[in-house]
Amino acid sequence: MEAKETELERLERLAYLKDEDPKYHDEWERLRDKLWKNKETDKYKRKKKPVWIFFPNGERQTFKSVNEVRNVLGISDHTINEYIDTDIPIKQRKFKGCYFYSLAKEDE
Repeated sequence: MEAKETELERLERLAYLKDEDPKYHDEWERLRDKLWKNKETDKYKRKKKPVWIFFPNGERQTFKSVNEVRNVLGISDHTINEYIDTDIPIKQRKFKGCYFYSLAKEDE
């Protein structure tokens, strides 16, 4: 019984193959982008970054982390991660029209 190849192992194999044959380059690039720009893995990195919230009335508020936003305002992690850094306002409930942005540490 053979173990199934993980995506990371597949990426490594494709990295070698693309150097030998250019037809593997597009597949390697898609998998690389999926693994390193995956929103699901990025959301864990974001939990520790400061968050800037723009409210519809023009008020702005800065929080130390996604966890603080969740605890203070009662917004779910899912909602924050869905809308953060998208330039799309929240469309439902009491936070309708709010924008979420992550800040670099030096921007605080």
